[in-house]
Amino acid sequence: MDVIQRIAEELSVNAIQVKAAVMLLDEGATVPFIARYRKEATGGLDDTQLRNLEDRLGYLRELNDRRESILASIRSQDKLTPELEAAILAADTKTLLEDLYLPYKPKRRTKAQIAREAGLEPLADAILADRTVIPEQIAASYVNVELGVADVAAALEGARQIIMERLSEDAELLAELRETVWQKGLIHATVASGKEQEGIKFTDYFDYKEAINKIPSHRALAL
Repeated sequence: MDVIQRIAEELSVNAIQVKAAVMLLDEGATVPFIARYRKEATGGLDDTQLRNLEDRLGYLRELNDRRESILASIRSQDKLTPELEAAILAADTKTLLEDLYLPYKPKRRTKAQIAREAGLEPLADAILADRTVIPEQIAASYVNVELGVADVAAALEGARQIIMERLSEDAELLAELRETVWQKGLIHATVASGKEQEGIKFTDYFDYKEAINKIPSHRALAL
């Protein structure tokens, strides 16, 4: 879906109205000017609708630019599968887009990468595939001093690093965790020991709890 059509659906207006407003904004017209003097061109879009349109236009254009950049990066690594490309093209938020890119984002050499280079990825796979196995037993065969895996503990630590990195780069898991935190998360603020007098104007928050999804912006700033 193109930007014009998407904004039209979000604002419940005609795509022709959105297209006209976008053209005016791109020409340098301001929202107040369009709302007051170009009603005939936009089909009567009011100030609030135009501000929402302008915000979404900027967001969606940035989203599309970032999408193209990410696709180019993954394509250059020769790792862009049809499934991954479809997921990236369907991503409708910057957060989801970055989550999908995370496993392919250039980064410094991590402990997980070092563990893979030491041949420990099959160990991580085996542990994940069968939760009934005894890790210490299967890890023994991965000990290799020449590759820096001195003992069973080192092999297990390497496998742990690989598993941790996989979980931290799983887009579906990250989305689920964010939603769970948003729906069930609780902020608990307490005063630091010995700081009671220094923070006297924030006494309301010396022992305060509230659901994350219920905290208004001004209270979040105070906390």
